[in-house]
Amino acid sequence: MKRALIGAMLIALSDAPVLGAYWIDWDASDWPDALGYIRSWGNWQGPHQGGANRTLENGVLTYDSLYDSGVYDYYYMENFGSMDPGPNETFTCEWRLKVDVVNGDGDPGLALRSDDGWVLAYTYGEDHLRSIFEGYLSIPFEPGLWHEYQVVSWDMRSYDLAIDGGIVHHGSFDDVMIPGSYVAWGDGTQGAASLHHWDYVRFGVVPEARGFCLFVWVVAWRVPRRG
Repeated sequence: MKRALIGAMLIALSDAPVLGAYWIDWDASDWPDALGYIRSWGNWQGPHQGGANRTLENGVLTYDSLYDSGVYDYYYMENFGSMDPGPNETFTCEWRLKVDVVNGDGDPGLALRSDDGWVLAYTYGEDHLRSIFEGYLSIPFEPGLWHEYQVVSWDMRSYDLAIDGGIVHHGSFDDVMIPGSYVAWGDGTQGAASLHHWDYVRFGVVPEARGFCLFVWVVAWRVPRRG
């Protein structure tokens, strides 16, 4: 198996023990529900009313809520265990997203909450994202294209954001004093509407390592999960 071959490369990693390593990888080969995500949707009439027009085709999940700005439709996972990295570990979250149309002030988005209630949340326009808990800081990107995003944190207080492999922001989480691990993404804003597409969302704690060795560990972890 590939796992055995890749496992031989793990000797390049740090000698420090791995305390809470995990990797949760949704890759659009199935609906997120199959991985343990919970869907939350509704409109101005209440929960489980309306919802976005969704399709899952060719490895892409598409949300279309342009017909009603009152629609929200997102996935979340909470209290799944320790989210935070320990000594010699790193938390990372990666996603690939294409935003076609946004009517209103930000509609698709992604949010993270650490074990002890420190939060990071982004919403997207057509050519920028906003960091909600950093004074609605705006970070531009080229519109109409797929982009790969990555958040990396060693302490769930500060983080680096990379877009397409280049670091664009050194930021910080905000303390909202609501404990419990939480990850959410999708069409998360009532009062706005959008057409957008997700290719993957993956996150976890991995051993702090040098260069490519971090990627090697992630690949090794993913092989058995993908079946």
